[in-house]
Amino acid sequence: MKRIKLHEEAELLLGEIRKRINTCGLLFLNHRRSNAQTLADLDMTVADQRKIIDHLTVADYCGGPEEDEKYPWKYIALFGKEYKGVELYIKLSVGLEGTAVVCISFHEAAYPMIYQFK
Repeated sequence: MKRIKLHEEAELLLGEIRKRINTCGLLFLNHRRSNAQTLADLDMTVADQRKIIDHLTVADYCGGPEEDEKYPWKYIALFGKEYKGVELYIKLSVGLEGTAVVCISFHEAAYPMIYQFK
């Protein structure tokens, strides 16, 4: 996959993700331990998660698109966002046309995030 270098490329990626979410949906893997712990710690609902993802901007972009190691027909995009003073690590998996976007990771960042366009 091509590495994003320009603000406009990140905008196109985010636009494609938004389009896919709006047409095919967004699934959360909240049963994962780190995701569930962050949701509990921050008293966050799925509606809160969705609102954060719906309001991601190019400034929140951290990486991708990169091929998903487990599923080569999907790509991964990484974003970070501050919520209640906590930096969140958000990993989205985008698959074939007509399939929902999957939020694989939505938890407190283990390390400081690197934002390419901030």
